[in-house]
Amino acid sequence: KLDDWTCTCAAPASGQALAEAAICHIDECVVQDGSCTSCARTTCSDEGQTCNDPNKRAGNLSDWTCTCPPPSHGTAIAAAATCVIDECTETNVACVTCAHGKCHDNDQDCNDPDTRSAKLSDWTCTCKAPATGTATAAKAVCTLDECAATCTTCSGTTCSDANQGCEDKDPATDSLSDWECVCPAPFNGRAGLDVATCTVDECVSSDAACTTCAKTTCSAADQDCTDPDHRSTHLSDWTCTCKSPKAGVATALAATCAIDECAVKDLSCTSCSHGACTDAGQICNDTNTAADSLGDWSCTCEAPATGTAVAAAAMCIVNECTYTCATCAGTTCPTGQSCADPDIAATSLQDWECICDPPSVGRASERAADCVLNECEVTCATCEA
Repeated sequence: KLDDWTCTCAAPASGQALAEAAICHIDECVVQDGSCTSCARTTCSDEGQTCNDPNKRAGNLSDWTCTCPPPSHGTAIAAAATCVIDECTETNVACVTCAHGKCHDNDQDCNDPDTRSAKLSDWTCTCKAPATGTATAAKAVCTLDECAATCTTCSGTTCSDANQGCEDKDPATDSLSDWECVCPAPFNGRAGLDVATCTVDECVSSDAACTTCAKTTCSAADQDCTDPDHRSTHLSDWTCTCKSPKAGVATALAATCAIDECAVKDLSCTSCSHGACTDAGQICNDTNTAADSLGDWSCTCEAPATGTAVAAAAMCIVNECTYTCATCAGTTCPTGQSCADPDIAATSLQDWECICDPPSVGRASERAADCVLNECEVTCATCEA
């Protein structure tokens, strides 16, 4: 029997042909024979990859490939593949660690810094400028400091141009237009979306930064401090005011206190006149109103009366013969008569008399006297010898 011989491929190849040379095949992914030095053996499987030999003819060796399993990507010839997966762009639902739009759906940028399949869940969501914020494998919490950033709702230089600080009460991106200008120490004041009106009570503030404040200037002098305008544009306008019964005011310094003992009505002033002069119809005068010069006021009698007394009502006198007044004698007493006021006290008026000059005799109250001369009884140029 002829032509019944066969050719059989030598291991590790496989194949057989009848009466002719066989076509030998080697599936380099399947053959585990140690004599196949070009075979994959466990190179792919050890890495969890799929092995494929695209051309199994024995003359085409070392063409097998390792292919990464989904959802990773990567193929290598005659070696384990380097598997990669961009967790930001991968849409395969089998990728349980992928972003799957978590960043994009929140208008954030996604970045996978290391796409090797051994480095999973390292992708990040980053907020888009001017917002800031980054989170790994999750949606980022975005913030926008409207005081520091540049945006349509941001403060810009509004606060800094006024030498004020800026505060964003809530930097969350869903809380915009909530920044405030804040006054610097020692001033107080804040305003939303605008320059603040800064104030400081220069009488109250003890802040070392307040170089214009009163601090203890007034209190050390036992005086009251008042700041009439607290605005930062009106500094050094505070006043020290002397406490009653003293009087005196000074701006931005301790006052020089005075006490007009004639004018003060405060009963705590034990040295004051309290009407002692006016009640007596007299004029009160305090020639030295210095707070340390007390008890020196005087009462002076109203004209035409005369008289002065210190710290008491004066003893007033009116000589109706020599003074000029409504009740005074004036020229009523003619030549040859003398005027006499027996009681010059200011409380004793209209008691003056005209008295005839000797040798005439006669007197009259508040009028010229009717003088008589008895030439028989007296001695005179015309009298009887």
